[in-house]
Amino acid sequence: MKGWFSMTMQFFAPRGADGSPMRIPQSFRRTVKWLPQIGDIFPRFVVDSTHGLLDFWDWADGHWVLLFSHPAANTPVCTTELGSIAANRADFEALGAKALGLTVSSIDEQVAWHKDIEDFYGEPIWFPTAHDPEGAVSEVLGMNHAKEHTEWPIRKSFIIDPQMRIRMIFEYPIFIGRSIEETLRVIEALQLRDNTGAATPGDWLDDDPVIIADDRCELEVVRTFGSVSKMLLPYLRVVRTDDKRFRMRTR
Repeated sequence: MKGWFSMTMQFFAPRGADGSPMRIPQSFRRTVKWLPQIGDIFPRFVVDSTHGLLDFWDWADGHWVLLFSHPAANTPVCTTELGSIAANRADFEALGAKALGLTVSSIDEQVAWHKDIEDFYGEPIWFPTAHDPEGAVSEVLGMNHAKEHTEWPIRKSFIIDPQMRIRMIFEYPIFIGRSIEETLRVIEALQLRDNTGAATPGDWLDDDPVIIADDRCELEVVRTFGSVSKMLLPYLRVVRTDDKRFRMRTR
């Protein structure tokens, strides 16, 4: 595998709200590389995958992407996650989204494992999963948490938009499977935000009202959303998204 990243070195020396140094246990102090954050441009890298050699930027071009790490092939929780992504292909496609898994297991191990998943779930593994020798890419992306596991990456996910910007980061311990439904919900909410400027409330689903700015012109609101807004509190203005353009998924 070969790869290239742009990153800088910084000394981990956090400070509190008043500017005073925070007391960090000596064993936690370390010099760290760049750690991805929301809004960052995702780095370009090349990996071997179950779909062949993959240049991430070229492969992802023009799409939303779920990039996720998982511990290893032939493990139970990972099997259920890949099965769930496979079963939700129509929703990923409706949102213009791709998926890419990243693990330390070899390509041969992954291909054989995918056959088991396909037989069990009755769904093809339509997305590539990549081989990350010795966890090199995972290390750069902050997917390796030694206090959780010394050899396997955690279940870390990035949602990346078509401009290669990181829009969401999820982190799960290795023994708790991700919610693919939540992943799809977040992609849908991010796309709604980009298309309309609306925010989504807690537990939002695609037929629920969304939140809009207090000073937004009502005529513009009606033109955008197809309905009038309502003030629930002096600082909470909502509107229903009756326009079918904003309901991309198949469910």
